[in-house]
This record gives sequence, C-alpha cells and structure tokens, in this order.
Amino acid sequence: MLKFKLLGTAAGGGFPQWNCACSLCQLSRTQPQLTAPRMQLQASFSGDGENWFLINACPDLRYQIEANPELQPSAALGKRNTPLHGILLTSADLDQVLGVLLLREFQPLTIYATSLVRKVLEANTFFRMLDRVPQQLTWVEISPDHPLLLDHEITCRAIPLSGSLPFYARDVNPAQDGQASLGLLLEASGLRIAYTPSLPKITEELLAIYSTSDVILVDGTFWSDAELSSTHAGTPSARSIGHIPMSGDDGIIALLSQIKKPKKVFVHINNTNPVLDPRSAEYNQVIQAGWEIGHDGWQLN
Repeated sequence: MLKFKLLGTAAGGGFPQWNCACSLCQLSRTQPQLTAPRMQLQASFSGDGENWFLINACPDLRYQIEANPELQPSAALGKRNTPLHGILLTSADLDQVLGVLLLREFQPLTIYATSLVRKVLEANTFFRMLDRVPQQLTWVEISPDHPLLLDHEITCRAIPLSGSLPFYARDVNPAQDGQASLGLLLEASGLRIAYTPSLPKITEELLAIYSTSDVILVDGTFWSDAELSSTHAGTPSARSIGHIPMSGDDGIIALLSQIKKPKKVFVHINNTNPVLDPRSAEYNQVIQAGWEIGHDGWQLN
C-alpha cells in the first residue's frame, strides 16, 4: 500500500519566517496552539513503510528526519544506514535541493532528476561534496516520456510544468523544454497521487490528471495575487513568480471547482497566507470549498 506523508508544508523561509513580524508570524510565535509553526515543504512516500523516498530535499530535512522515526537509521542494521532509498528532485530551486547537502556524510545516495536539473547542480561546486568516494552518488534521469518503476511496484510519472530555472542558474542554457519544473504522479495498488506544489498555470492536461487521481496536493502559496505587498512594499505578485493564488475567479479554488473525485489538499503555504489561521474567513472558505490545508505530519495510508 502506498504511504504518503508531509514532513513540512510551509513555503520558503518556513512559518514563522525568520525575518517577518507580520501578524501571522507573531501569532505563531506567541500562540503556537492557534497557528502551529511549519517547516519548509517536504514530502516522503513508501510502498512498505520501511523503505522511503523523498520528494525534494528542503533545508529543514535534518530536523524532519529526527521528527519522524520511520526515516531514522536502525541500530539493528549497524552504525551507518538509512531507510531513504532515493530523492526525487522536481526542480533546482534552493528550497528543494539544499537539504541534499545535509546528507553528504559519505552515505550512498540515489537522486532522480531531469538532465537539466542534474546539469545545474553539477555546475555548482558545492555538490561535489556528494561525490567524494566511489559510488557515493547515483543519478537516475527523470523524463515525462519514461515512467519510473520504484520499489514495491510504485510508478512515478513526471508532469512537466512551465516553471523556469531559479535565479542562481540563469546562465545555464535551458535547452530542454519541460525539464526545469515538474509535478509528480505516484501510482500503486490502484491509488493515484498527484503532487504539484508549484503551479504557474493549469492546463487541460493537468486537469485530466487531477480528475483521475485519488489525492491531489496543490500549490497553496498565496491567498491573493498582491499578498506579498501587504508585508513588504514593492514585492512581485504571486503570478509573476509562478504561483496561482487560491482565491478569485481565476484562482485555484475556482479553476478546480469541477474536480470532484480526489481529496484536494493545499501545500506550500506562505507565511503571509491568511489560511494559516484556522479562525479566519479565508480558512473557512477553503474548507467549505471541499479542500484541506495540509499540515506537518499529514499522511495518507
């Protein structure tokens, strides 16, 4: 049976954000029982509950491993071991790859990524720390045209999205379309999970995937398009940085209102998003629309 768990659900910077004194961050600091702190977005899945894969590797990964016993080494297997069998990278964004560097302790790792994401990371000298001894690092290419068969008959299909390379990789030639940003479709035992935490736009192809899935995990970064400017004047709109907001006639809730079958879960919640407060009107609107707000520790068995 496919097991899926969210280890973190916040956008970059976590919640509360380290340099933010907005009302939500202050509320989380002073009354965490109302608005619980969140670590940065991180997901894991397994076919047997013993061997796990990570979707990306966020900067909070070490703390997330220590908070989830199933991801920790077993003393019965010796002094050095890990139940982590692979890391699937959906982009080269720092929020998705910095955690890989935390796993550099001569531990053999398998990383699944597109050829473009691999090219970006190998161009950065920091990532040479992952390849200091023979067979320390194994790359497996992800391609939308070739589904991966993982442990315990889990099939992973890449969903090409229209995102671009991150700012630090702007000098890399993105020759391969659809390789800079991916969603993932996981299938096992008749269960389909679509994981798309960053959505620049919703296409007909994506709607078809959603309509045939059992669970969809969707970009919940911002409530409104101009949300960032409420705490930091001069900041860009949600859409200009690749995130469809939740609200509005052209927001995610409205665009996916006809998708009825799957369990619908918002993830990657920014610290400015009012849905973080369960007492808010925005939170109630999300629930009434048939959605869930993902939280750290949310899991599907």
